[in-house]
Amino acid sequence: MERVARHIVSVGGGKGGVGKSVVAANLAVAMAQEGHRVALVDGDLGAANLHTLFGLTQPGPTLQDFVDHHLDSLEAARVETGVRRLTLVRGANAVFGAANPTHGSKQRLLRHVAALDADVVVIDVGAGTAFNQLDLFDLADRRLVVLTPQLTSVENAYGFVKAAVFRTLAPVLKAHGFDDVLDGPARSEATKLPAFIAEVAACSPKLGAELGEALQGFGLSLFGNLMHEPREAQVFQGVSRMMRDFLSLEVPVLGAARSMRAVHESVNHRRPVLVTHPQDESSVVFRRVANALLAAGVVTRRAA
Repeated sequence: MERVARHIVSVGGGKGGVGKSVVAANLAVAMAQEGHRVALVDGDLGAANLHTLFGLTQPGPTLQDFVDHHLDSLEAARVETGVRRLTLVRGANAVFGAANPTHGSKQRLLRHVAALDADVVVIDVGAGTAFNQLDLFDLADRRLVVLTPQLTSVENAYGFVKAAVFRTLAPVLKAHGFDDVLDGPARSEATKLPAFIAEVAACSPKLGAELGEALQGFGLSLFGNLMHEPREAQVFQGVSRMMRDFLSLEVPVLGAARSMRAVHESVNHRRPVLVTHPQDESSVVFRRVANALLAAGVVTRRAA
């Protein structure tokens, strides 16, 4: 199955409650409002809520129907959101076993997500560092991690990114017979990935170069959310520096949003804030971040 989507953006984070789904929903709306055909995928297996954010209360096809082979194609699970050019693949919610698809089911899901007929696919990835979440996150060419200034969120975001990096590097290491090193000191909290790659390159320059290329194309950015004071934006810059020093990643902070009443109200009213309050400060931030993500890809604007 060939990849159809021109651009895949994954939105993830290591901790629940950081506003990840709200960010994913509004970024998808902003991209659709820019004229792109967008497919929003709720990849939060077992705890989906994007349909609620769009006021979709009636039963309909879900990602779980596809995983369970009740649907032959993920295209058949796409439903209208009420926002022009934006469709949603609803996730599974409160379904026993939904968060643990088989390896074959997961690989089928990844292929079909990449093959969705859209200019942009936005994936809302569930919290945590299980392989299912990491593989959905790593499917994208642009990855966005949402975090808040709270210490627990910072710790979990860093852990999530480190796990995603090692998940990306694992196939490269395995192809050269170095996969066993991932079970050793490389995973230590204090280990700096640049030093690890330098040690590997000393044994195999070719492998070292391939690892460097994989990191260079990782395409990671940060979105700081739920700030209460402007000075808290410094926390996100600090996380960016930490990821550069310890993981050898250049991770720009694409945007930082304050905790806004308009966003809170939009969730309760089941409509994205870009629809309910298009001129709100948070809407301005979402549009700016969406445009930055689009500019980093190869999306061509379409007329609808």
